[in-house]
Amino acid sequence: MKPMIFFDVDGTLRDNHHHQVCPSTIEALNKLHEYGYKIGVATGRSVNSLKRTGIPDLIKWDGYVCNNGQSILDQDYNLIQELIIDPKVVRQCIETAKKHNIPLALKTENRFLTQDPDENVLTAIKYFNSQVPPVGTYHDEKVAAMIAYGPLGYNYVPFKAISGIHVLPGVSTYCDITHADATKATGIKYLLNKYQLEEYVCFGDSLNDVEMFKHAKISICMGQGDEYLKSIATYVTDSIDDDGLYNACKQYQFI
Repeated sequence: MKPMIFFDVDGTLRDNHHHQVCPSTIEALNKLHEYGYKIGVATGRSVNSLKRTGIPDLIKWDGYVCNNGQSILDQDYNLIQELIIDPKVVRQCIETAKKHNIPLALKTENRFLTQDPDENVLTAIKYFNSQVPPVGTYHDEKVAAMIAYGPLGYNYVPFKAISGIHVLPGVSTYCDITHADATKATGIKYLLNKYQLEEYVCFGDSLNDVEMFKHAKISICMGQGDEYLKSIATYVTDSIDDDGLYNACKQYQFI
């Protein structure tokens, strides 16, 4: 039985310079679909943020792992599983962010920042080709995930001291903060169960892909990706700008 194949979005499907999907990637996805593979998205983005990228419109996906495993949706965006961060933990993160002057974005129904955006926010927003959220106040709304915006290379140690969360530094001036029980790997399990599959292959480029890589049958890191992720990958392909995704699919004879 063919494994399901999961793709990270930013830096894997979609480049972070022009924010586009190259023709060879689209060709690979269509061939995978044609050859009978189940394919899914595994991203740190929320489902609404994912929709703004246009990725869901490329092809008929078989499921979505969003917010680094906190929200799992089927092919029609029906929610399969969702984990919510404890409000006490959210408040701890807000207090820590304020103490260290680090803007924090809360992924609620309407995303907002806990303080005015700084250059780190603007750099990360440009990296994702996203929008700067408005500044707001937390009133115990349901928080699916958070983003802390620190300088490039910042270790986010103050946040790592908070129990109940995962802290996943990104390749730009941000880190993802997610529920401690959620990773892309845990989210993928729900979709494997749905399709009665046991194995998966995955593509990624950054540290929020680590757990997904550790549990994959085959893990493929993009050539421009994080050095640690490369060290644990089954295979390092070419960069996203050099048809890396397509070339890896050919290398493993998926297409």
